[in-house]
Amino acid sequence: MRIVVRITVLGLAIVFGTTSLTNATEIGVAWVGKSGMTLRVVKGFEKGIRELAPEIRIEYRKELGSIDELATIVDQWEKSKQGIILLRSNAAKWLGKNPPAIPTFIGGCNHPVYLGAMKSLESPEGNITGVTYYLPMKHQFKIYKAIVPNLKSILLLLEEGHPGSEVDREETKKVCKEMGITYNEKYCSSLEDATAAVGEYSGKVSAIIFGNQALLFDNAKEIIKKAAKIPFLSYTSRPVKAGALGGFVSDDFKLGRILAKSVVEVLIEKKPIKDVPVRVDPNPKFFINSQTAESLGIEIPFEILEAAEIIEK
Repeated sequence: MRIVVRITVLGLAIVFGTTSLTNATEIGVAWVGKSGMTLRVVKGFEKGIRELAPEIRIEYRKELGSIDELATIVDQWEKSKQGIILLRSNAAKWLGKNPPAIPTFIGGCNHPVYLGAMKSLESPEGNITGVTYYLPMKHQFKIYKAIVPNLKSILLLLEEGHPGSEVDREETKKVCKEMGITYNEKYCSSLEDATAAVGEYSGKVSAIIFGNQALLFDNAKEIIKKAAKIPFLSYTSRPVKAGALGGFVSDDFKLGRILAKSVVEVLIEKKPIKDVPVRVDPNPKFFINSQTAESLGIEIPFEILEAAEIIEK
């Protein structure tokens, strides 16, 4: 066995190993733009990798300015890394048109099939797998119907130009058709667009749903004020904290740890990507705002309250 000793130029650190560093597994992690969700996924991923494969070496390129910049970095990494992690829906959408040459993992993104990254979550083809915050809409709507009396129609608010908006739109339309709920939608480019849409549909729909886009959940409090007597529901938890009645959310930190598991399975255990499905949070949380329920005169069924996380302010 050959012992390798590396001393930095300044003599401040010594690294011991039993093999050459050139044989180390190296991966790159990158994403475009700022996102709190992405940071939570990364935090969970880092913890998972430390536990499962601390020998993996990671290079980060955080909050890049554009997809073009991401493309340049991916081109470099395909020649120098054993794997790549690309986070957020914009990267998953880009991968659909730019299939990677080496194993690539996605996370912090909506449904990757709708984004065009692959054709199957269960048996992904090509070089892409990972995790998604997507949750089955049918399950969510069963809860919505249980807490909103006579849920006969909805308005879905979506952010114009956001890659995740089309996923929310198609899935919501599909489940509304299956459950006999009248579907309405409005794309918004500003807070003013969103409040105008709420004003237009106030009194005309049973509930209004926030899509999982930053424009909407960042401004949820102001949007809800426009029609405080209509139940607002959400595909993420932040609007619930701002006054929406209820909403599901995946645990981003947990998804990061699951992502680490997938990376280890492919790069260390050498499993084929087709045998490593795109994974979701197996136990997402449902949030309920108790004050909103009280103000709307809605009584939440006990079995839902028992399993939900209650927000009281």
